[in-house]
Amino acid sequence: MPAHDGLTVAESRFPYDRPLSAGPLDPYVPTAAKPWNERRIAHLYRRLGYGASLNTIQQGLQMSPTALVDQLLDTAAALGPPPPPVWGAWQFADYNGDFNLIFQHVKDLKTRWMTDMLNESIRAKMAFFWHDHFVTELMIYTCNSWMWSYYSLLHEHAYGNFRDFALAIGNSAAMLVYLNGSLNVKGEPNENYARELMELFTMGEGNGYTQADIVEMARALTGWRADDDDCLPPVFNANLHDTGSKTIFGKTANYNFDSAHNLIFAERPEQVSKYICGKIYKYFVYQNADPQVIDELAVTFRNNNWELLPVLKQLFKSEHFFDEQLLNARIKDPIETTLPLLKMAGATAPAQVSTDALESINFWAYILGQELFNPPNVSGWKEHRAWINESTLTVRWNYSAKAVGLLTQDDTIRENLRLLALTLTNESNNPAVITQALVEFFLRQDLEPVHLTAATLNFKAGIPENYFLDGSWNLYWDEAPDQIVNLLLYLIRLPEYQLT
Repeated sequence: MPAHDGLTVAESRFPYDRPLSAGPLDPYVPTAAKPWNERRIAHLYRRLGYGASLNTIQQGLQMSPTALVDQLLDTAAALGPPPPPVWGAWQFADYNGDFNLIFQHVKDLKTRWMTDMLNESIRAKMAFFWHDHFVTELMIYTCNSWMWSYYSLLHEHAYGNFRDFALAIGNSAAMLVYLNGSLNVKGEPNENYARELMELFTMGEGNGYTQADIVEMARALTGWRADDDDCLPPVFNANLHDTGSKTIFGKTANYNFDSAHNLIFAERPEQVSKYICGKIYKYFVYQNADPQVIDELAVTFRNNNWELLPVLKQLFKSEHFFDEQLLNARIKDPIETTLPLLKMAGATAPAQVSTDALESINFWAYILGQELFNPPNVSGWKEHRAWINESTLTVRWNYSAKAVGLLTQDDTIRENLRLLALTLTNESNNPAVITQALVEFFLRQDLEPVHLTAATLNFKAGIPENYFLDGSWNLYWDEAPDQIVNLLLYLIRLPEYQLT
């Protein structure tokens, strides 16, 4: 089949190629027609993080939507800066030419991020979003301590003030080298970072600036250096800074690095607010958006002096976010096709998920085009439909199957699967009832009867039919966790599984 034909189940609810208008940004108030239920709680956890266990979802049922969103976002925002590793400030000389150790430290940090995606989830995903926004590529800047500093900034500013965030990223060593800021000096301005600052990081392509503004902005940003020969922290060299007057957005002054960044927010607030709110919406909610929704978020952004948390709370508490047609409306990225299976099974790292397993998940994402610290270019990953084509769909199936296989490698996870089925079905021994409950939990959408029947057959596979007919089979059998795994191996090949 064409790679995207299988998405027609979701597409039948709304057209993918039009803006979506799913209700106002007023706070969501549950009703009989739009209840606060496990589907909507799972939707919240899938978008803010990487899914949730049954216990976590059931706890959410005891809270109001507003209280749960506040708790999740406030808790994530209150996390302090991530503690640095031993090598966090190492220079090249500290490695003594040991390239294996250099590569091991890169692998360690990728595994650490994967661990947080599984265990903590909420801030880890927001930091990943900003990685896809303020893009740098490790293969360009090469220094591990700069990689750590960049990682730390993504996490520390994930829910903070966006204006401060943009400034901090701009003179980070990773960005200075990646977008040639270190080559930007008085008399020979390099326009690369100035262009991307306006085009990709703050305002959007062709949205309120000219080529002349880029040239003048580059002059204002001169003087910051990061030496990729020694891996030292960045420094400002006043002798390399252009102290002449610059005219940006029609305003003339002796702009420097800080004041030039601040000028963007002072002179182009509507462009910045709409562009950033649009990117947040597309990543966490849906590919297309009603401009009125973005306008509302943008007003909140401006009125709160570029603080991100009020915008995020408004969006994730809204009637719009919890609308039925937005559930299971996004195509999963590579990490979302594998890691949430472990999350939903109640697994944590390193208790049930080993470092080797997390390294495998990271490798699978890399094969599918999503390598941590190495997006494809300064524009980041294209997301949504770009993840699926005739070549990648079967590979997604294969790696999702490998992730399902990880569920069998730890006795605690196996028992978690058994307990999940027992809890969902009140200890039923009816395979059809059990299958229906597990399908609802793992997919959070309805299957057509023919697929539900096939799912039941996959769940029953390997057990003689007479044990089901006479009622002697039950979920306490040793084989029950393997039966759940068999069911999952069927579900991951369904079109519905590709949506989140």
